[in-house]
This record gives sequence, structure tokens and C-alpha cells, in this order.
Amino acid sequence: MGCCVTKAQTAQVHLPRVPIETALARSPVSRQNLNELSSFLLCPYCLEEFRDNTTIRNFTEHLLICISHGRTARSHPRHTLKNLTRESPYNVKIQWLKDELTKIRIPWQSESMKLEILRDEFMETSMNHILTFTPQDMHKEFNVSFSGERGMDAGGVLREWFTLITKALFSKEKELFVLSNAKIVNYTFPLGIDGSKENEYVFMGRVMGKALFEQVSITCPLSGVIFKHITGDEINLEDLNFLDNDLYSALKFMKENPIETVFFETFQVEKHQNGQVYKYLLKENGDQIKVTDENKEEYIELRAKFETTEIMKPGIDFLLQGFYAVIPQPLVSFFTSQELELALCGLPVIDIQDWKDHTDYRGEFSRSHKVVGWFWEVVESLAQEQVSNLLLFVTGSPRLSIDGFASLRTSRGEPARFTIEPIHYDKNSIFPRAHTCFNRLDLPIYPSKEILEKGLVYVIKNHALGFGIE
Repeated sequence: MGCCVTKAQTAQVHLPRVPIETALARSPVSRQNLNELSSFLLCPYCLEEFRDNTTIRNFTEHLLICISHGRTARSHPRHTLKNLTRESPYNVKIQWLKDELTKIRIPWQSESMKLEILRDEFMETSMNHILTFTPQDMHKEFNVSFSGERGMDAGGVLREWFTLITKALFSKEKELFVLSNAKIVNYTFPLGIDGSKENEYVFMGRVMGKALFEQVSITCPLSGVIFKHITGDEINLEDLNFLDNDLYSALKFMKENPIETVFFETFQVEKHQNGQVYKYLLKENGDQIKVTDENKEEYIELRAKFETTEIMKPGIDFLLQGFYAVIPQPLVSFFTSQELELALCGLPVIDIQDWKDHTDYRGEFSRSHKVVGWFWEVVESLAQEQVSNLLLFVTGSPRLSIDGFASLRTSRGEPARFTIEPIHYDKNSIFPRAHTCFNRLDLPIYPSKEILEKGLVYVIKNHALGFGIE
């Protein structure tokens, strides 16, 4: 069978920094050893900082506990559908979700959907396909191909497609999202959304739903408030902290202190974006009503609701329309917003030890082989963003699900462990080659660690997403 091969070319790939993922990108980490952080990580949920010798695994374990509010699977009895609640452990809920999605999946033997994509018109051709599909079509296997490129999609091309789609959707050129004013890097809807962007937001919702349906972790740096809208979580003043930290702090101060000589506000909100001024009334004649100590509670409640719900309602409605066309709303109602984000976006950091523990070797390669040892030494010396791009190079995706490297699969759910296979090193085989459909890396038998490092770093920096045939 042919396999997709990611080619080493000169077009550089830059992925947008993400929210959960950028627990690291949010707090840029510079280190010599990947597993010991010389800077600090910031938990995107409780905002706790991790410094000194915190390890990747320690940080990941904290995220899982934080998401479950301290609950672990060991502290709960076995859950079934009958007693599944929002309080159930995350791993129980995610397994239940997988089982439910399997029930509505249409087997590939019955029918699949072919998506032929033009690279020069990537978004347009992708949207033309996705927006014409029925909900049933979205539950079928996607066979993605790029026009003029050879390749059989056993999962690698689909993962590449998700990567390119999410990169494009969050690009400045599309103007679909803007950076929030939060401590952590995330995106929210811009001001003044109207029906002209409806297709783009519905399309994004369908892409998010399909990624969750296929258990492909994607870079989706949306604000946690948006995830709350998807799951139906109650939204309150505290959530404003993840959209606008300055405004949140101001409203908290207003709530806890006298404001007569400090704040001079009315029940009108004025916002500026791209040189335009937008004015909104929080209540009738709000521009004529001053905020005082007597009415500040009402103002805080209306302002928080406005910022977290009303101002983004058009975009939210379009996004939910697309998402629920793939994932029925009841299936995510058991999840908290943090759990849904983890299910969709996967782990925020890559654990090298977990990678080693779930790697197979072919030919003369083994864990003890000299060249393999050099490879892991180089990987351990890389910054997290480089490791993410290496993962992208070999699997077609820069992220992993909650199960880490043990979760690597083909598009049909068959196990596909990361594998390193030796190839001869000569002038025709200078760089590593990646077979993304089966998560395999062809590694030249380099004569020295220095040459191996140069070859690996080169493909990480300069590879373009694209496929050929083995």
C-alpha cells in the first residue's frame, strides 16, 4: 500500500500559538532540557504558575486534576450511561463520548466522502465541500486529496487538512477572530459580526465537530467562554477574566469598593476596533444613566453578560450551528468547558519520555542503537515549539490527545505507533522522511550526532505540508 510522505521543502510552516497548547506559548519557555523547564508554565484554567524543576509530566497531571476540580477516576465507582453526570471523571465521560459517536458513525465500507482540495484555493474548495454536506455526510469517513499531488489518505492527509484549516481560520487575513485581552493567549469574536461571515463560522463549527468526531487533536485557541457556550455551562463574572483581564479587575474593584469618586461610567459601552467606534446600550437610555454605588450591581451583571454573551452572539450562533450538525448537543452537555477543550485540542505539551515509551524500531534500529540515541538526545534538546513541529512533520498534526502517544491511530482506528526505520545515508538521503499516514520516520544512519541534528532541525524549520508516495 502506498503511504503519504511529508516532503522536506523550503516553504516554512508557522502554526498560530494556542490556548491550552500554549500553556507554553503563553509563557515562552527557553530551556536546554525539554523535560525540565527553566522558565515557567501557566495553567490556563487556574492560572497557577509552575517554575523551577517542574516536569512536563507533572504539569500535564496538574491539568487533568485542575480540569476535574480535583476529582480522579480512582475516587469514583464505575460509571454507566444511566448514572453519567457532569461530575463523572473525565476519562469516563470521554470513553462514553467515543462510544456514542461510534453509534452514529457511518462505516467506510458503506460510503465515504471524497474531498479534492486545490492548494491555491484551499479554504474555498474546503468550504464548498463541507457546507454542502449533510449531517450524515459529516459522520462518514473523509478521503482528502490535494489536486495534482499523489497520495493515499490513511489518516495523514486528513490530519494535514485539519492543521491547514485551523491555521487559516485563525489568520489575521481572515479576520474571523481577534486576540482577547487575557493573561493567556486566546481568541474571541471581533466586533460588528453580520451575516456576511456566516458561512465561515458555520464551516469552522463543522471543522471543530469533525475533528472531535475523528478524535484528531487540533489547534483551536478559542476563549474558554466560547467553549462554555458550546457545552451550555453557566457563564458568570469570573469568566470575563479569560476575555478581558483589565475589565474583569475593574469590575471586581467596583464590586468591592465605593466608586462615587473613582468611576465615571454610564450604562453605555463604547468599544474601538480597527479605527471604528462601536457603542452599545446595556439598558434602555443607558447612555443617560450614571453608574453609582446604588446601581453598580446591576451594571456589573449587565456588563458581564454583555461581554461574555450578547456581544458575541452572532458568531456563537453560527459556530454552534456548524458544530451541532456534527456533534449533537446532548453529547457534550455532560462535559465542562475545560473538558471539551481538552478533548478537542489535546495535551498542551509533549512528553518526550512518553514518546520514547511508545516508539517501535525497524531493521537494525533499536533503543540502544547509536543513531537512535543521538536522535532522542537531539529531540530532548529542542524547545517545545520545535518538538510540536517535529510531531507535525511525522504525524501531520502538532498535537496529541489526552492518551498521549499511545493514542496514535490511522483514520480507521487501527493502532499506528510511532516508528523509526533506518535508511542509508548518502547524497540522495540527507534528510529524514516522514510517512504521516502511519506515523513513521525514515531516519538516515548518520555518521555523527552533529549531522543528524542539522538534518532534523532543517526539516523541522523548512518542511512544507505535502504528500508523495512511498
